[in-house]
Amino acid sequence: MGDTWEELNGMTIDSMQKQQYQEALQSGRAAVEAAVREFGEVHPNVAVSYHNLGEIHSIVNDRDEAEKAFRKSLGIYEAVNGPDSIEVADALINLAAIDIGKGRLEPAERSLRRALVIYEKTVGPQDPGFAAILWDLTEIYLARGEYAVAEPLLHQVVDILNRALPENHPQIAKVLERLAELYAVTGKIDKAESLLQQAAKIYSVSLGEDNADLAQCRNSLAELYLNTGKAEAAAPLLEKSLRVREQALGGKHPALAQSYNNFGVLHSLRGEYVLALKQHSRALAIREQAFGEEHPAITQSLDNLAAICREQGRLDEAEKYLKRSLSIWEKAEGPLHPATAQSYHNLGTLYVMTGRYDEAEKTLLTSRKILEKGPEAGRMHLLVVFETLAGLYQKMGRPAESSEYAARIHKIRKPEQMRRGAI
Repeated sequence: MGDTWEELNGMTIDSMQKQQYQEALQSGRAAVEAAVREFGEVHPNVAVSYHNLGEIHSIVNDRDEAEKAFRKSLGIYEAVNGPDSIEVADALINLAAIDIGKGRLEPAERSLRRALVIYEKTVGPQDPGFAAILWDLTEIYLARGEYAVAEPLLHQVVDILNRALPENHPQIAKVLERLAELYAVTGKIDKAESLLQQAAKIYSVSLGEDNADLAQCRNSLAELYLNTGKAEAAAPLLEKSLRVREQALGGKHPALAQSYNNFGVLHSLRGEYVLALKQHSRALAIREQAFGEEHPAITQSLDNLAAICREQGRLDEAEKYLKRSLSIWEKAEGPLHPATAQSYHNLGTLYVMTGRYDEAEKTLLTSRKILEKGPEAGRMHLLVVFETLAGLYQKMGRPAESSEYAARIHKIRKPEQMRRGAI
């Protein structure tokens, strides 16, 4: 290993580009030490090394270490370049990404708003970098369910990119996809459909028919049709998307699991539960192989398998799948995460269906308490839990409590769906 900062920094960047992240971490830590030794603790090269170290930790999903490194970088840039430099703004953007990943939306918004002001002063509001910060802010507002705030920002991003980038640039299509997602959630299905069709056309022109981004866009359009009961409109899009993914990614890539998942939904809509079960089982097998048997990525398949078993009256099997999903979320994200609350809700709904009202009440109240104490992003799902509780208490002959939850329903704006990922 080289001894100078320049050598170590170069090795770190080279390892990152080769996706050799353990080697990158080793040389990255050594680069920090070398930078401090050669230049002192407050120097731009030290900030660069901390930035690179934070990037590597982010890639390997070590958010705590990434946050420490980015904060070191931010402090040095503020001391060296002043509080309104582009380098400070970029460090703030990195910290916001960490906060978003941890569900800390308020500090993320503050960091991005500060970065936005810096970019506006230094490069102007028509710069693609300014648009990128607006894009990150929309992620926060969509997570909160603040669709009216996110919508004009996304339109602003589209306007900036249309002026700054060539016609039919894939980045424009990405923004159109997110705007379509917003319209789908708010019930503006025609607008969502039109935007996804525009995005698909851009991908087709700029990247060709056999591109993974086009396959994903077609998959999103198919999901829109599945969510609105248009199974036959979804089918050809799913077939095209699957063909491209199989050719481009191979038969064991997680993206294939998403396609199989949606074929499962298609078969369910047609009442073809045996075929649906087969497709969701294929999706589960791919995700288990790719991520392991205790990873949250497999819970979508478990939940969908539970739904099919419930439709077929195989309630014990449905309960088994839902309990496994709940266990995974509790281990991965802890007992107070919104996804854990959703798993409790799913299980509670099954208990209501099977007449196990006492167990249902306990499980649903647990879901409610988690969502009430959790991050803002989870609060939108409270309405769904309140609706289920109102129905439960009605069945239990407790009308006063049912009315109490019915009254709360009107205080929360309802998301179109309560789900994780694609369908």
